Amino acid sequence: QDGLLPIIEIPYSKYLDCGADMFYELAISNWLTNKQCPNGMVIRVQGFDRGVFGGNFHTHNMMTHIPPGVDVVCFSNGMDYVRGFRNAIIQAKNGRVVMFVDCTNLLNLRHLNEKDRGWETAYPADDEVMSFHDIRQFGDSGKHLIVTYGNGVVTALRARRALADQNVIGHESEIDIIDSPYVSDIPNGLRDALSNASYDAVLFCDICKEGPGSNILSSTIMGLKSTGILPKKWDFVAAPRTYNPLGNVVTFLNEEDIIRSFKKMISSGT
Repeated sequence: QDGLLPIIEIPYSKYLDCGADMFYELAISNWLTNKQCPNGMVIRVQGFDRGVFGGNFHTHNMMTHIPPGVDVVCFSNGMDYVRGFRNAIIQAKNGRVVMFVDCTNLLNLRHLNEKDRGWETAYPADDEVMSFHDIRQFGDSGKHLIVTYGNGVVTALRARRALADQNVIGHESEIDIIDSPYVSDIPNGLRDALSNASYDAVLFCDICKEGPGSNILSSTIMGLKSTGILPKKWDFVAAPRTYNPLGNVVTFLNEEDIIRSFKKMISSGT
Protein backbone atom coordinates (compact mmCIF):
# COMPACT_ATOMS: atom_id res chain seq x y z
CA GLN A 1 0.00 0.00 0.00
CA ASP A 2 2.93 2.31 0.65
CA GLY A 3 4.68 1.36 -2.58
CA LEU A 4 7.57 -0.35 -0.80
CA LEU A 5 9.01 -3.65 -2.04
CA PRO A 6 9.29 -6.20 0.79
CA ILE A 7 12.66 -7.99 1.03
CA ILE A 8 12.31 -10.58 3.77
CA GLU A 9 14.98 -12.70 5.43
CA ILE A 10 14.23 -16.06 7.03
CA PRO A 11 17.27 -16.89 9.20
CA TYR A 12 17.14 -20.69 8.98
CA SER A 13 15.76 -22.80 6.16
CA LYS A 14 14.01 -25.20 8.51
CA TYR A 15 11.59 -22.33 9.19
CA LEU A 16 10.30 -22.87 5.65
CA ASP A 17 8.20 -25.70 7.09
CA CYS A 18 6.63 -23.30 9.55
CA GLY A 19 5.96 -20.70 6.86
CA ALA A 20 4.64 -23.03 4.17
CA ASP A 21 1.09 -21.67 4.34
CA MET A 22 2.41 -18.14 3.84
CA PHE A 23 4.02 -19.09 0.53
CA TYR A 24 0.87 -20.79 -0.69
CA GLU A 25 -1.32 -17.83 0.28
CA LEU A 26 1.02 -15.35 -1.40
CA ALA A 27 1.05 -17.35 -4.60
CA ILE A 28 -2.58 -18.31 -4.81
CA SER A 29 -4.05 -14.87 -4.02
CA ASN A 30 -2.15 -13.41 -6.97
CA TRP A 31 -3.48 -16.21 -9.19
CA LEU A 32 -7.08 -16.08 -7.90
CA THR A 33 -7.32 -12.36 -8.60
CA ASN A 34 -5.71 -12.66 -12.06
CA LYS A 35 -2.82 -10.48 -10.85
CA GLN A 36 -5.15 -7.77 -9.54
CA CYS A 37 -3.76 -8.28 -6.02
CA PRO A 38 -0.05 -8.91 -6.60
CA ASN A 39 2.15 -9.86 -3.65
CA GLY A 40 5.53 -9.17 -5.18
CA MET A 41 8.41 -9.66 -2.77
CA VAL A 42 11.89 -11.16 -2.40
CA ILE A 43 12.51 -13.74 0.32
CA ARG A 44 16.02 -14.75 1.40
CA VAL A 45 16.33 -18.09 3.19
CA GLN A 46 19.54 -18.60 5.15
CA GLY A 47 21.12 -21.69 6.67
CA PHE A 48 20.70 -24.19 3.85
CA ASP A 49 22.74 -27.31 3.13
CA ARG A 50 26.27 -28.12 4.27
CA GLY A 51 27.36 -26.78 7.67
CA VAL A 52 28.24 -27.86 11.19
CA PHE A 53 26.22 -25.29 13.14
CA GLY A 54 22.76 -26.10 14.43
CA GLY A 55 22.28 -29.60 13.08
CA ASN A 56 19.19 -30.45 11.04
CA PHE A 57 17.25 -27.31 11.95
CA HIS A 58 19.91 -24.84 10.80
CA THR A 59 21.39 -26.83 7.90
CA HIS A 60 18.18 -28.10 6.38
CA ASN A 61 18.52 -29.54 2.86
CA MET A 62 15.01 -30.22 1.62
CA MET A 63 12.78 -28.09 -0.60
CA THR A 64 9.26 -29.36 -0.27
CA HIS A 65 7.35 -26.05 -0.29
CA ILE A 66 7.48 -24.64 -3.82
CA PRO A 67 3.89 -23.87 -4.89
CA PRO A 68 3.09 -22.63 -8.40
CA GLY A 69 3.76 -18.93 -8.66
CA VAL A 70 6.86 -18.86 -6.44
CA ASP A 71 10.21 -18.58 -8.23
CA VAL A 72 13.10 -20.23 -6.35
CA VAL A 73 16.78 -19.68 -7.07
CA CYS A 74 19.89 -21.14 -5.42
CA PHE A 75 23.14 -19.52 -6.58
CA SER A 76 26.67 -20.87 -6.29
CA ASN A 77 28.77 -17.69 -6.41
CA GLY A 78 28.74 -14.01 -5.54
CA MET A 79 28.66 -12.61 -9.06
CA ASP A 80 25.57 -14.56 -10.08
CA TYR A 81 23.92 -13.82 -6.74
CA VAL A 82 24.19 -10.07 -7.30
CA ARG A 83 23.02 -10.30 -10.92
CA GLY A 84 20.19 -12.64 -9.91
CA PHE A 85 19.12 -10.35 -7.07
CA ARG A 86 18.73 -7.49 -9.51
CA ASN A 87 16.46 -9.68 -11.61
CA ALA A 88 14.49 -10.70 -8.51
CA ILE A 89 13.76 -7.07 -7.65
CA ILE A 90 12.55 -6.44 -11.19
CA GLN A 91 10.30 -9.50 -11.08
CA ALA A 92 8.96 -8.68 -7.60
CA LYS A 93 8.04 -5.17 -8.70
CA ASN A 94 5.93 -6.86 -11.35
CA GLY A 95 4.13 -8.94 -8.72
CA ARG A 96 6.17 -12.15 -8.57
CA VAL A 97 7.33 -13.85 -5.39
CA VAL A 98 11.03 -14.76 -5.62
CA MET A 99 12.79 -16.85 -2.99
CA PHE A 100 16.57 -17.10 -2.62
CA VAL A 101 17.95 -20.20 -0.90
CA ASP A 102 21.43 -19.43 0.45
CA CYS A 103 23.91 -22.27 1.02
CA THR A 104 25.74 -21.83 4.33
CA ASN A 105 29.01 -23.23 3.03
CA LEU A 106 29.21 -20.57 0.32
CA LEU A 107 28.78 -17.50 2.51
CA ASN A 108 32.50 -17.01 3.18
CA LEU A 109 33.99 -19.41 0.65
CA ARG A 110 37.06 -18.00 -1.09
CA HIS A 111 39.01 -21.03 -2.26
CA LEU A 112 37.99 -23.82 -4.62
CA ASN A 113 41.16 -25.89 -4.32
CA GLU A 114 43.69 -25.29 -1.55
CA LYS A 115 44.49 -21.53 -1.40
CA ASP A 116 43.72 -20.64 -5.02
CA ARG A 117 41.11 -17.93 -4.27
CA GLY A 118 39.21 -19.67 -7.03
CA TRP A 119 35.74 -18.82 -5.73
CA GLU A 120 36.24 -15.07 -5.46
CA THR A 121 34.39 -13.15 -8.17
CA ALA A 122 34.43 -9.56 -9.36
CA TYR A 123 31.43 -7.40 -8.50
CA PRO A 124 29.29 -7.18 -11.65
CA ALA A 125 28.68 -3.92 -13.49
CA ASP A 126 25.48 -2.08 -12.64
CA ASP A 127 23.74 -3.12 -15.85
CA GLU A 128 24.44 -6.86 -15.50
CA VAL A 129 21.34 -8.92 -14.73
CA MET A 130 20.92 -12.70 -14.62
CA SER A 131 17.49 -13.92 -15.68
CA PHE A 132 15.80 -17.04 -14.37
CA HIS A 133 16.67 -18.86 -17.58
CA ASP A 134 20.40 -18.13 -17.56
CA ILE A 135 22.89 -20.82 -16.55
CA ARG A 136 26.63 -20.86 -15.93
CA GLN A 137 28.84 -23.42 -17.69
CA PHE A 138 32.22 -24.72 -16.64
CA GLY A 139 33.37 -26.16 -19.96
CA ASP A 140 31.35 -26.61 -23.15
CA SER A 141 33.17 -29.30 -25.14
CA GLY A 142 33.21 -32.30 -22.81
CA LYS A 143 32.00 -35.85 -23.42
CA HIS A 144 30.06 -35.95 -20.16
CA LEU A 145 27.94 -33.46 -18.23
CA ILE A 146 27.16 -32.78 -14.56
CA VAL A 147 24.09 -30.67 -13.75
CA THR A 148 23.77 -29.15 -10.29
CA TYR A 149 23.18 -25.90 -8.38
CA GLY A 150 24.22 -24.04 -5.22
CA ASN A 151 26.94 -25.70 -3.19
CA GLY A 152 26.71 -28.68 -5.53
CA VAL A 153 28.69 -26.67 -8.10
CA VAL A 154 31.72 -26.40 -5.82
CA THR A 155 31.39 -30.08 -4.90
CA ALA A 156 31.16 -31.10 -8.56
CA LEU A 157 34.17 -29.02 -9.58
CA ARG A 158 36.27 -30.63 -6.87
CA ALA A 159 35.01 -34.08 -7.83
CA ARG A 160 35.91 -33.41 -11.47
CA ARG A 161 39.49 -32.64 -10.50
CA ALA A 162 39.65 -35.79 -8.37
CA LEU A 163 38.36 -37.90 -11.27
CA ALA A 164 41.17 -36.53 -13.44
CA ASP A 165 43.74 -37.14 -10.70
CA GLN A 166 42.51 -40.74 -10.42
CA ASN A 167 42.79 -41.16 -14.23
CA VAL A 168 39.09 -41.97 -14.51
CA ILE A 169 39.06 -39.25 -17.15
CA GLY A 170 42.04 -38.07 -19.16
CA HIS A 171 41.50 -34.40 -18.37
CA GLU A 172 39.03 -32.21 -16.50
CA SER A 173 37.80 -30.84 -19.83
CA GLU A 174 36.12 -34.20 -20.53
CA ILE A 175 33.37 -33.25 -18.06
CA ASP A 176 31.30 -30.09 -18.47
CA ILE A 177 29.47 -28.74 -15.42
CA ILE A 178 26.28 -26.71 -15.64
CA ASP A 179 25.24 -24.51 -12.74
CA SER A 180 21.44 -24.25 -13.03
CA PRO A 181 20.28 -21.94 -10.22
CA TYR A 182 16.61 -21.60 -11.19
CA VAL A 183 15.28 -24.63 -9.30
CA SER A 184 11.52 -24.10 -9.42
CA ASP A 185 11.42 -24.73 -13.17
CA ILE A 186 13.68 -25.92 -15.98
CA PRO A 187 15.62 -22.92 -17.30
CA ASN A 188 15.75 -22.47 -21.06
CA GLY A 189 19.53 -22.28 -20.83
CA LEU A 190 19.68 -25.86 -19.58
CA ARG A 191 17.35 -27.08 -22.31
CA ASP A 192 19.43 -25.30 -24.96
CA ALA A 193 22.73 -26.66 -23.63
CA LEU A 194 21.42 -30.23 -23.74
CA SER A 195 19.82 -29.77 -27.15
CA ASN A 196 22.94 -28.26 -28.72
CA ALA A 197 25.44 -30.80 -27.38
CA SER A 198 25.86 -34.56 -27.74
CA TYR A 199 26.86 -35.83 -24.33
CA ASP A 200 27.62 -39.50 -23.77
CA ALA A 201 26.19 -39.30 -20.26
CA VAL A 202 24.64 -36.78 -17.84
CA LEU A 203 24.86 -36.93 -14.05
CA PHE A 204 22.41 -34.85 -11.99
CA CYS A 205 23.80 -33.94 -8.55
CA ASP A 206 21.24 -32.68 -6.03
CA ILE A 207 22.28 -31.15 -2.71
CA CYS A 208 18.82 -31.92 -1.34
CA LYS A 209 17.94 -35.29 0.13
CA GLU A 210 17.15 -38.24 -2.10
CA GLY A 211 13.66 -39.69 -2.01
CA PRO A 212 10.11 -38.59 -2.85
CA GLY A 213 9.15 -34.98 -2.27
CA SER A 214 12.48 -33.84 -0.84
CA ASN A 215 14.70 -32.92 -3.79
CA ILE A 216 14.67 -30.58 -6.76
CA LEU A 217 16.27 -32.31 -9.72
CA SER A 218 13.92 -35.33 -9.93
CA SER A 219 11.23 -33.18 -11.57
CA THR A 220 13.87 -31.55 -13.77
CA ILE A 221 14.96 -34.97 -15.04
CA MET A 222 11.39 -36.00 -15.82
CA GLY A 223 10.76 -32.76 -17.68
CA LEU A 224 13.91 -33.17 -19.76
CA LYS A 225 13.21 -36.84 -20.48
CA SER A 226 9.73 -36.02 -21.71
CA THR A 227 11.21 -33.78 -24.41
CA GLY A 228 13.75 -36.39 -25.51
CA ILE A 229 16.87 -34.27 -25.01
CA LEU A 230 18.59 -36.48 -22.43
CA PRO A 231 21.06 -39.11 -23.66
CA LYS A 232 20.28 -42.76 -22.99
CA LYS A 233 22.87 -42.85 -20.24
CA TRP A 234 22.15 -40.62 -17.26
CA ASP A 235 22.07 -40.93 -13.48
CA PHE A 236 21.10 -39.06 -10.34
CA VAL A 237 22.81 -38.64 -6.97
CA ALA A 238 21.60 -36.69 -3.94
CA ALA A 239 22.29 -36.30 -0.24
CA PRO A 240 21.28 -39.27 1.95
CA ARG A 241 17.67 -39.43 3.07
CA THR A 242 18.35 -38.82 6.75
CA TYR A 243 18.66 -35.98 9.27
CA ASN A 244 21.73 -33.80 9.70
CA PRO A 245 23.55 -34.19 13.02
CA LEU A 246 25.14 -31.33 14.92
CA GLY A 247 28.84 -30.78 14.23
CA ASN A 248 29.16 -33.19 11.31
CA VAL A 249 28.83 -32.92 7.51
CA VAL A 250 28.66 -36.64 6.70
CA THR A 251 25.00 -36.44 5.65
CA PHE A 252 25.51 -33.84 2.91
CA LEU A 253 26.34 -34.47 -0.74
CA ASN A 254 30.13 -34.73 -1.05
CA GLU A 255 32.84 -35.29 -3.63
CA GLU A 256 32.98 -39.03 -3.04
CA ASP A 257 29.25 -39.35 -3.74
CA ILE A 258 29.73 -37.70 -7.13
CA ILE A 259 32.90 -39.67 -7.95
CA ARG A 260 31.24 -42.98 -7.12
CA SER A 261 28.09 -42.13 -9.10
CA PHE A 262 30.08 -40.93 -12.10
CA LYS A 263 32.17 -44.11 -12.20
CA LYS A 264 29.03 -46.24 -11.97
CA MET A 265 27.31 -44.24 -14.71
CA ILE A 266 30.07 -44.41 -17.31
CA SER A 267 30.75 -48.12 -16.64
CA SER A 268 27.11 -49.16 -17.01
CA GLY A 269 25.64 -50.39 -20.28
CA THR A 270 23.43 -48.21 -22.45
